Amino acid sequence: MTKEEELYYNNYFDLFGTEGWKQVVEELQAKASTYDVGYIKDEKDLYKVQGELSIIRLLLGLEEFINQGYNNTKESN
Repeated sequence: MTKEEELYYNNYFDLFGTEGWKQVVEELQAKASTYDVGYIKDEKDLYKVQGELSIIRLLLGLEEFINQGYNNTKESN
């Protein structure tokens, strides 16, 4: 693993270890659980909700994505 890759992953690991990141994850999980398809008014509203949930899922999966990348990088070196 290069020094640049090591720094890249360590920066993320530092972030994931903070109370602030834990707070963000908790709030995103709570937000995701509040969506109710019964309140979607029209197609435009549906697309908005789909976009919001897509972003929430991306952020909630970020830690696992980075961990997988780190493990793959370690194994390939």
